[in-house]
Amino acid sequence: MNVPDNIDVQTGYYKKEAFEEFADMAERESKFLGVPIGVLFTDINDLKKYHDYHGHLMSDVQVRKVALIIQEATECRGEYYRFGSDEFVVVFRCFRKEEFDRYMKSIAEAKERLERSDVISFAAGECFAESAKDIRLALKTAYERMRADKERYHAGH
Repeated sequence: MNVPDNIDVQTGYYKKEAFEEFADMAERESKFLGVPIGVLFTDINDLKKYHDYHGHLMSDVQVRKVALIIQEATECRGEYYRFGSDEFVVVFRCFRKEEFDRYMKSIAEAKERLERSDVISFAAGECFAESAKDIRLALKTAYERMRADKERYHAGH
């Protein structure tokens, strides 16, 4: 199977470099002015600990599992990016705020189910912007909200 260079083989998500290319284009081109955009930033909780205990193959299984859960919760309606070994970003273009909020509610429900039923979980943060030109600011805000969610998770575990 021939996989394009900008695709992460393990998850099927685009690589971070593809996000950077899109963000550069969104900031540069006027066609993105006024196009709403939503950003979801997720990070698998304690993946390194899981990896150290269960090994590489089992942690890969968990990474694929979380990637699939995120896609299912968002009905495959976004553009999916793998930012690092345990970080994923989803970009939603041309969405109404209400639709974005519905997907974020679905993500929150998926997170709760995973935390109750599995050994792995993830933190999430989101941001909606009225213009795709603000994608990097939206990413930064989503990242900060994800970090706050991760801190809440660690405070309870």
